[in-house]
Amino acid sequence: MLLQYEVDSLFIGGHWSAGTDRPEVTWVAPSTEETYGRSVQPTEADADAAVTAARQAFRDGAWRERSVRERGDVLRRAAAIIQPKVAAIAITSAYEIGAPLGVTTMFAQVVSTVVNRMCDLAASVPDVETGTGLWEFEIQREPAGVVLDVVPWNSPFTATMMKSAQALLAGCSVISKPPPSAPFAVRAWADALTEAGLPEGVYSLLPAEADVSEYLVAHPGVGLVVFTGGTPVGRRVAELCGRNLKRVILELGGKSAAIVLDDAGLQGVVDAVASGVYYNSGQICSALTRMLVPRAAVDEVVERLRATASALVIGSPFNEATTMGPLASRSHQQRVLDRIAEGEKDGARLVFGGRRPACQPRGWFVEPTLFVSSNDTSIAREEIFGPVVTVIPHDGDDNAIEIANDSDYGLGGSVFAADEERARRVASLLDTGSVTINGYTTNLLAPRDPHKWSGSGSVTGVAGFQSFRSSRLVNLRAAAGAWAPATLFADAG
Repeated sequence: MLLQYEVDSLFIGGHWSAGTDRPEVTWVAPSTEETYGRSVQPTEADADAAVTAARQAFRDGAWRERSVRERGDVLRRAAAIIQPKVAAIAITSAYEIGAPLGVTTMFAQVVSTVVNRMCDLAASVPDVETGTGLWEFEIQREPAGVVLDVVPWNSPFTATMMKSAQALLAGCSVISKPPPSAPFAVRAWADALTEAGLPEGVYSLLPAEADVSEYLVAHPGVGLVVFTGGTPVGRRVAELCGRNLKRVILELGGKSAAIVLDDAGLQGVVDAVASGVYYNSGQICSALTRMLVPRAAVDEVVERLRATASALVIGSPFNEATTMGPLASRSHQQRVLDRIAEGEKDGARLVFGGRRPACQPRGWFVEPTLFVSSNDTSIAREEIFGPVVTVIPHDGDDNAIEIANDSDYGLGGSVFAADEERARRVASLLDTGSVTINGYTTNLLAPRDPHKWSGSGSVTGVAGFQSFRSSRLVNLRAAAGAWAPATLFADAG
């Protein structure tokens, strides 16, 4: 394969900065194992330069002091600049993560709509709130400062654009840290922000490796860290932030349950589960990887899933017929295959899949896979982050709720039932940050606060916008009859 992408610069403080002392790395396409790109990697000096530019821009106030509507106008222009480039961004993303063009195109298309809606929501949020308690008071809100946004490798362009836009709307300076393996597509967003009129210094883009990423997380000039990724790395991020009591928002792993009640339409359930687990090769943190099925319906669900999986077209992301591509890296492919082998050793029943597809001798592919198991095997309890579904029998609503909650994770989930009120009752008892009734989705415009090992805090919706702001309580005047320390001495002397 000819070299498709070659870059020798980094976007630091609003400018593309070339340098001769940065390490270079070549990148291999997940579908072919052939080199397709070369890029430079950030150093600690680059991290310092980005933080310095961000802090200076924040102090100068050219962005921070604009109204939310004015900041939204810039982001709307940037989103509009992205739209004609969606096809090219999708192709680049397909090289980077291996997902089919249909998936990467959808990722690139939807985010502009999301950004525009985020601008609408942010404009509806007041900068000052008032209230009365013992004192009349107001709560003043202002940008949180310099934000480091650490982006996951499963949808790097979409996550970079969406999360940085939310922080920029709040008036923050932002350093986006996409994965080092995906340094190309995100460049379009940096260029769009510049063309749209974002002031110098406000935004930087550093696709750094782990050592420089840790340096950024711990950097005293960074005030808020937003991390999306696996739970083990999230623990490390939380540890580094905790040393300086730095604010941190974590969206981590998941082992989400699809609870199937006995009146649910099974084909709709299978379609929803398969779309979440198989369409990006299971590399979606909220995918419904545990399928809790009435015991009497297990065999039928298994056969329906088998039929759905057998209809998938596994192959090159650039083939229009492909519906499932490879995993994003060789190491991750091996990790998924190892987890599948562990599941078999634990006693889970492998129904189909679990291997490299024979039709794809090259590339980091794993077959769509299905297990039937109790909830106490590793395949049912650990996040696999691959195309693996585990069907778990249950014996009624209460038992299904118990099984769903018996997990270290609490990111998402779904409840399927013909009776919506029954489904909502079950949903209300689930220890998870998000539940969908009769479907599977990730609502990018609503707040979602993960539970347990899945993290804490939200970056979406109004609550997510507020996460990028700090608050100040200003007590104005005592309410009638309120006690205040000064009254103790009012009659002294």
